[in-house]
Amino acid sequence: MPAALSSAWFGAALVAVAIGQQLAGHLDCDVSWFITFAEKFVDGRIPYVEVSDPNPPAAFLVFVPAVLIARALQVATEAVVAAMVFVGAAASIAFAFYVLRHGAARSRRAWRLLLNAAIYLLLVAPEIVFAEREHLALLAVIPMLATLAVDERSRRLPRAARVVAGLGAGVAMAFKPYFALAVAMPALATAWRERSLRGLWRAEMWTAAFVAFAYMAAIFAFFPAYWEQALPLIVDVYARAHDDWGNIASHTLAPFYAALFAGFLAAARGLVLGRATRVALFASLGFFVSFLVQGKGWINHAYPAVAFILFAWTFLALGDRAARTARSTGAKERLIKFLFVPALVAAPAFFGIFEQVSDREEHPGLLDAVARVAPPHPRIAAMASGLDFGHPLVRQLGGEWVGRQNALWVTALVGRLLPSAASPAYRERLEAYRRDDLEAFAQDVRALPPDVVIVEDAATREFVLKRAETAGVLESYRLAKRAGEIEIWRREADRGGWNLP
Repeated sequence: MPAALSSAWFGAALVAVAIGQQLAGHLDCDVSWFITFAEKFVDGRIPYVEVSDPNPPAAFLVFVPAVLIARALQVATEAVVAAMVFVGAAASIAFAFYVLRHGAARSRRAWRLLLNAAIYLLLVAPEIVFAEREHLALLAVIPMLATLAVDERSRRLPRAARVVAGLGAGVAMAFKPYFALAVAMPALATAWRERSLRGLWRAEMWTAAFVAFAYMAAIFAFFPAYWEQALPLIVDVYARAHDDWGNIASHTLAPFYAALFAGFLAAARGLVLGRATRVALFASLGFFVSFLVQGKGWINHAYPAVAFILFAWTFLALGDRAARTARSTGAKERLIKFLFVPALVAAPAFFGIFEQVSDREEHPGLLDAVARVAPPHPRIAAMASGLDFGHPLVRQLGGEWVGRQNALWVTALVGRLLPSAASPAYRERLEAYRRDDLEAFAQDVRALPPDVVIVEDAATREFVLKRAETAGVLESYRLAKRAGEIEIWRREADRGGWNLP
């Protein structure tokens, strides 16, 4: 292995590349929307009533500090978010290394290689997934997984460090409860391996559980509308509208992960894995199960699983195993050379390096088209199925988002679910959700008329305008421009009616 890979200069270069990538591109639509959500919350809007989303409060609360700091410094919130992620990543890596030093002994070169691998996988590889909930959860949970990788019989890790690690794991679970699997699976695997349940009762496990339950109680106390408004939508609509399993198996990162996992098992055959390797492997499996349970197939959902299977490979390549063999097997060396190394190098491509460094738009040409017809700092709404039509575009134009939801995603998903809804009661609930979604859109547009309405395509417009809830919602607008099939409608205050050029 080239000595340069373990140098401090190489690590510094990786940090510079990570910063350069974020300067070249932009935070993606999810992050942009949750920043907007956080701003509206800070401005006094009631979450899940006046501004809403299917995700629990941690999704927007995590950006509230960035909003407050950005306003105090009068800088872009996106810049503060990126800076905070870099600082958080540095803290997470440093703390994890502090914990790991209480475990298995490693050479100075191995520590440096591991550090550079962590910088690469946590800051360079995420690309357009940077600052997504999955990225933040991964950074938060790493110290906890580091504690699981340390044998309690070795140099004793201070209880305070375990509590801090547990706090991070609790924060990760606050983003999505599925992420508990990434802690539970390696903890259970270790308990099974050691034939002891003692490891399940450690301070960090209790702390993580306490944070998770305290978070649930806080939602009941401070965000009751989440349970009343958002949760039914999650259960009846969002969670059920999963992608086709055939598509997930063939057109997502699932086969890439499966190849890495199967290759790892082949490479590790006959070896007694070290704790760090085993924890990384089972954490990746937990995150992969989370990816499958969510059923959407998106790259941000896949990122933690891919990152941790590559961490497992890294530990294996660095010789992290409990029992030494006389020599490395040829199969292991070949798999490291021809599977792990190419996958590690290609990781940024799987998470959008080309889109990030070229600052590619979510919908090429849409930003310029809207900018040409909209006034400065426009109010913008979107008649579209996905949030990427309006976000991050509205922030890039310095505008104001009109609408309590980020898009007509409820209407779109209900349309997908209705054909297979067998129960009359369920069909009735779905129709009610769609009716409420369209009524809310019409109310928002009429209460604060946007300067521009972005329409996904003609078919979407025709469907929405035929509905009683939204009939006439574009009466004061005219079709001003198109970007491919996307229509940009501009408000004409002095005109009655709307026309189609």
